[in-house]
Amino acid sequence: MQNYVQVCESIGIEPYNDLKQIVTSTGEQIIITGSSNEVKLSSGGCRALMNALSGKLEGATVEPFTSLKDLRIRSSNINDCGAVAVATFIRATVEVEVKQEVGSTTQPVQPAGKLQFLDLSDNNIGHQGALHLGRSLEVGMNKTLTSLILDFNAVGSEGASALCKGIATNSSLTVLSLKHCNIDSKGGDPISAMLMFKRLALTTLDLSGNCLGATGLVDLCKGLETNTSLTIFRLADNNIRQTDEDIAALEVFGQVLLKHSKLAEVDLDNNHIGSKGGQLLLPGVRENKQITTFKISELGMDAETYKTLFRVSNASKGTKGKKKSKKKKK
Repeated sequence: MQNYVQVCESIGIEPYNDLKQIVTSTGEQIIITGSSNEVKLSSGGCRALMNALSGKLEGATVEPFTSLKDLRIRSSNINDCGAVAVATFIRATVEVEVKQEVGSTTQPVQPAGKLQFLDLSDNNIGHQGALHLGRSLEVGMNKTLTSLILDFNAVGSEGASALCKGIATNSSLTVLSLKHCNIDSKGGDPISAMLMFKRLALTTLDLSGNCLGATGLVDLCKGLETNTSLTIFRLADNNIRQTDEDIAALEVFGQVLLKHSKLAEVDLDNNHIGSKGGQLLLPGVRENKQITTFKISELGMDAETYKTLFRVSNASKGTKGKKKSKKKKK
């Protein structure tokens, strides 16, 4: 906190209101959620906070703060500049090893961070912010982050491409959420390339609320065909409908569903697929026993096809069945 106040003073901004109450006593979690009735953290405030965490002070450098495991800055108008500052903090706490002058042993030259969960939803982050966050997750950089949430930021297909280039060599991230990020059909190819990485650890990919459409879906299938990590794939509300192009894309996706060895939950809700498209998905959903949850819109679909396709597992419902399934796995 002392570092944060010092940085704010050095750049001439007021410390964010009530930040002392936001930081947990253990220093493992920071949650900042702006509202329409208060002053936002903004890009300047985010830079000050990240500099304090990184140990970069005016006229001095101190050790980075490495206890933080959970960072959530939501609806705070941090923009690309704030996202770049977060990416810099992630890189500042990477454990670096170098060879000793005598012998061939190695040792860390700076403490390693513990950040596992990062949520920057609804912050006006665009291409540049996504680019720098992607670079902070490239191979040899961060190995602790397991969840990245960037929902409701207009990163677009260009930003998604830049982000995925970094994640494509990351073997620790397990959850990536890009809901409502203005990703169109051009975003399918770079996301697909990320899914092809053999050491990818990603188990959950949420692309709901974008506009990938038929072209994007076909491109995604190229990566899904070789991917062996995803268990949850969400593509709800992505402008997939009943045109000939959409039907052809759904046929390709149906083959993916039939063969994917790990997919357990698929969400295609709020796409007007209709009966013809639904029929093309039936074999994969019916024959792939791994798929226990499949969500789809009944709009324009005959009752029998919808009834056969739609299913929600007890785990997805959050019932006691979840505990039972865990015991079986053990």
